[in-house]
This record gives sequence, C-alpha cells and structure tokens, in this order.
Amino acid sequence: MENFNFEYEDLGPIWHLCTPGEFVGVIFKDRDDYVFGMNLVALCAANFSTQLKILTFQIMSNHLHFVIECEEPVIGEFFAFLKKRLQRYLANSGHLGSLSGFIPNYFRINELRYLQNVIVYVNRNGYLVDRQSTPLTYEWGANRFFFNKFTHNELFVNVGQLSLEKRRAMFKSRNFEIPADYIVTQGYISPLSYCHITLAESFFKDANHYFHLSSRQIESYSSIAKELGDKVTYTDYEIYSAIMSLCIRRYEVKNPSLLDKGAKIEVAKIMHFDYNASNKQIKRVLRLDENVIESLFPR
Repeated sequence: MENFNFEYEDLGPIWHLCTPGEFVGVIFKDRDDYVFGMNLVALCAANFSTQLKILTFQIMSNHLHFVIECEEPVIGEFFAFLKKRLQRYLANSGHLGSLSGFIPNYFRINELRYLQNVIVYVNRNGYLVDRQSTPLTYEWGANRFFFNKFTHNELFVNVGQLSLEKRRAMFKSRNFEIPADYIVTQGYISPLSYCHITLAESFFKDANHYFHLSSRQIESYSSIAKELGDKVTYTDYEIYSAIMSLCIRRYEVKNPSLLDKGAKIEVAKIMHFDYNASNKQIKRVLRLDENVIESLFPR
C-alpha cells in the first residue's frame, strides 16, 4: 500500500482533459477515421513526451477524453497541436462542418480516489455507447490494455520497420516525428508505446480493485458526468444495482418495483436526472405506468 500511494504522490498535476460532444457533430465516422485518431494521439504523445504523461484516453465518435499529468500551460499546447492536425485531416478527407465547438475542458484531479474514478470513467466510455463492446474490447483507447496482459502479445511491428510511404500514410502528413520503437498493430500505433498504463494500474490495489470500481461505482461516474456535462448512459444492470441500493437506504425496500406510486415518481426523477436513464429503463426497473413516465419526461 505504501508503494501504491507513493506512485501517486510522486506525480505532478493530473488533469481530466475532454471535449464537449453535445455541440459537435460526428468527427470519427468509420474505421479509417478512428485509426487516424489513434495515430494522432500517438503523434501528440511523442511530440510532448518530455512535458506530459498520458495515463489513459478514449476516442468517441464526437469527443475525446484524456487523463494526463502535466503542468497546466502544456494542456493548451497539446490540444492545439491535436486540433490542428485533426482539422487538416478532416478537410483533406472531405468531412463537412468545422471543429469550432471542439474545445478543451479540463479539471484538476486532486486526490487518489478521484483519480481512480476518473480513470475508470474514461475507460468505460466506449463500451457504454457501443453495445457490441466491453471495456476490454472497445478498440479506440487505452482501456483494453488495463490489467490485460494478453494484449501485450498481439502481433506488431516497429514503426522503424515500415517504409516511409507507409508512415506518411499513417499520419496523413510528410511532416511528423515518431520514435522508431513505437509498435504498430491493427494499422495504428499501440497505446502500449506511449501510454503510461503500468503507472496508471499502480493507482489501484490490484486488478480486482479496478474491476470492482468498473462495475460497482456508478454513483461516482454520474457525478463526474455532471461535472463534465456528459450524458453518460448505464446498462440496465448498473441502473438496477444503484437504484436497489438507493431504495434500501431511503425507503427500506429491497425491490424498487414494490415502492408506492409517490416513491416511484421520486426515484424516477433521480433515475432520469442523475443517471440519464431512458424512459424504457425507468419502466423496466420501477414497473411504473408508461403514461406516467411520459408525462414526467416527454420525449
């Protein structure tokens, strides 16, 4: 435990850097876009390798999340580099629209427990949207490498082994600097090359602790989402577990469907506003009349 705390205390300022997705159209539309996004993150990491550490990150269709260690002025420089390259790629690819709403929001992480929650929050983002994925299979981020040594055995080649033409194609540019020992898999540079995953893992007691937080702490992730203005979604299982705990604490009832109508309406509001539950989720969990739900939360 002492070493666990030491790793955290030895770091400089840590930040949750993200972009708002609500006012930005779809940026990453297909696999080619996501592959470029992964290579762009690697390029950014390489160019700022002496100024920051990326602990984890995730690419979503219209926004990004990073957990990074750096001095505050570096955040703006890092993001400006990323946005400029991304804008150029989108323009050359014929994407419509602009990145005017693609701006950096960042929040200082001042305590270990909050850092743990933010890392897990970021690593959960993709699978909550992509119903065909889990935190260990969502491809566009560092999430699947956490406590998963099997990913270290993926087939890869070093960047230095690729021809100059292939490297230019990866970064859509003639002007780039990337370490020759970075490894490439599935057409993009693996986060194992530049993400400080072992360091990020050290903030958790062990793999059990990490996965416990992934599945049992959705109240914490709801508060993070509110801070960011994110509209994060949860699975039925996660929603039910959280609401069952709430019902036991507040109403001394173990089954949410056994609440009286007034209590169900109170809980429905909590589900809607605090957990971004859909009307269908509210109906499934509370067994509340559909007409009542629609009157409370008209679509």
